[in-house]
Amino acid sequence: MVDIIVIYLAAGVFSGFVSGLFGVGGAFALAPALIITLTLQGVGDTHLMHLTIATSLATQLVTAILTSVLRYRAGDLRMPMLFRIAPFVGLGAIIGYILPSDVLKIFFMCFIGFSILRTLMQRPATVTGEGAQVSDLRGGAFWFLSIISGISGGLLGPGPAIVLAPLLRRIGFAMPIVSAASAALPGLVGAMAAGGYIVGGFDEVGLPAHSRGYLYLPGFASLAIGALVGSPLGIRFSHRVSDKL
Repeated sequence: MVDIIVIYLAAGVFSGFVSGLFGVGGAFALAPALIITLTLQGVGDTHLMHLTIATSLATQLVTAILTSVLRYRAGDLRMPMLFRIAPFVGLGAIIGYILPSDVLKIFFMCFIGFSILRTLMQRPATVTGEGAQVSDLRGGAFWFLSIISGISGGLLGPGPAIVLAPLLRRIGFAMPIVSAASAALPGLVGAMAAGGYIVGGFDEVGLPAHSRGYLYLPGFASLAIGALVGSPLGIRFSHRVSDKL
């Protein structure tokens, strides 16, 4: 059991670091650790993915809260920007929770592949950090991408950073500001989606001990502790490297 706790703590530190650095939700980084450890603990395939997603998203919520507070103190988090984007992301999270799991998996894999290809083919945006305004966040593309980020984020969390970060960069926002918004939004997605998984698992049988719905409490506690250590490190590092890098 000690080895499993060490895996959780290490995965939590890594998840917190990438959340603080890039604004990625971090839940995607936790999924491999949970799948491995829950399998070692004898959890069958029936509940494996539900436990993994719910516990990852709940940990992501803790990471998002800490990262948002630290980013706000550093002057990176623009609340008007967050309020402009959040309703569309929240709507996407609700849609994502309603969709069947098989549809979500196919959508998520195709979307990640598309995002990688798009990133490889696009020229890097020239960002000065000057002139970008919250009022620039408008139009069909912005609304559509915000909703899509909520749908994909409801599965394993990286939606806002993967979908919206390139758009915010093209508009002209500097990377620390983009990372701050991208880190705060997964908290909204995590709260809504994880809550649904927890409530939806109350009546399930065969779940491991110390579970509340599909939330596995020992994994959640260990991952959250690690994430709280990693998040400040990622934020500190983001201010020490160049915006282009």
